Amino acid sequence: MHETARIGARHEALHGETRHLVFTRLPALVAHLSSRHVPVPELAHLAFAGTEVEQTHRAALEQVAQAVAAERDRVDEAAQAVMRGATTVTQAQSYQLQSKIDTMQHRYNDPDIARDLLELDQLNEQNLRRIQATGVLCGAWPGLTRSDSHLGDVVIGAQSRVRGYHRIQVTSQLDAPVAVVARAVEPIAITVAELLANAVHHSHGTLSVDVSLHQAESGACIVIDDVGVGMHQDEVEFATRLLSGQHAVLLTELGDPPRAGFATIGRLVRQFGFAVSIDKPAPYGGVRAVVFIPGHLLTLLDDQTQPMSAMAPLPRHTPQPSHPHRRVVENSTATPDALPQRRHTPQPSHPHRPVVENSTATPDALPQRRRRQPQPAPSTRSAVPEEQAPTPEETQATWSAFQAGTESGRAAAHIHHHEGNSR
Repeated sequence: MHETARIGARHEALHGETRHLVFTRLPALVAHLSSRHVPVPELAHLAFAGTEVEQTHRAALEQVAQAVAAERDRVDEAAQAVMRGATTVTQAQSYQLQSKIDTMQHRYNDPDIARDLLELDQLNEQNLRRIQATGVLCGAWPGLTRSDSHLGDVVIGAQSRVRGYHRIQVTSQLDAPVAVVARAVEPIAITVAELLANAVHHSHGTLSVDVSLHQAESGACIVIDDVGVGMHQDEVEFATRLLSGQHAVLLTELGDPPRAGFATIGRLVRQFGFAVSIDKPAPYGGVRAVVFIPGHLLTLLDDQTQPMSAMAPLPRHTPQPSHPHRRVVENSTATPDALPQRRHTPQPSHPHRPVVENSTATPDALPQRRRRQPQPAPSTRSAVPEEQAPTPEETQATWSAFQAGTESGRAAAHIHHHEGNSR
């Protein structure tokens, strides 16, 4: 009788443990896979610890976890494929609309029409930015191929895609006309636009967002400071995880509606090899975002043959032009609300002509672009082979030579300084 009672009690405990597995532990496991803070309970009867029962139940939990994760990944990949196809079509239509608006901007000279067209242009830019970011998040190509572009032009182009662009102040601390190589221009523009949109959105409408360009020892940096509400520590940690590009992110992890900006940047970081970080608090109490562009994604452009656009910030030590009207931005009478010119319009036929040319403005009207007449090519051009885009190795060599020259100059200045003090 005693043995029978013992067997009956064990059978009852096993039955209870199985019910605990089915109705408590498995639902908690599924919730835990979506929200890591949800704990998964342990055994209900500690007498089964270390036994075959515990091993069997743990194996069942692992099998369910693997099946749920595999199904979740399959569904997410299918959703990304659908979104990728939809954004490709919509993005192409937005580019067509952008081209038509651009044509109309050059056709009509009436200031009121020009203002309305520029507002439509800017609204289309915002819409295109969201479509483009969603497509990149779902594995699509950024969508544009550019030529090498000045870093200042890339940032100004990103600024034009953001609502509240007039609150963004861009300055340059660069010592040379640093540029981004062609393959990284659009990814960095998308990244900067997402960071600027985030900074503007989380700052009061009367506050500005400061952007500065800096030269680093092994590359260049874009520093974005806002004076907004800031971020909690757990938000900073989650953002850092997304921005690293080292972790797979599911669409369902981005909230409803999805906050895809940091996840999009993380995918671009992983694909193109630059880095993005955020710090809190920023010098003014908000958030500081830093985009570091390594030397192999940078090059130097001759500002005489391929000048920066009129709206881009000048490098810190660039010699001032002798002609007082060489750069329109220095004597522009445009209003503060004038829209930045678009940076991803089709490239003009001349390889060294800036996108924004002969911009003029009056106190009561927005700047209007004027297209120059095509210049005849030099007669010797046919005898010169077509210039090839530099390879990554050539770009790296150019940047390394520039860095070496900078270090040599600093060393010479340091020696000269000490010799002067010794005298």
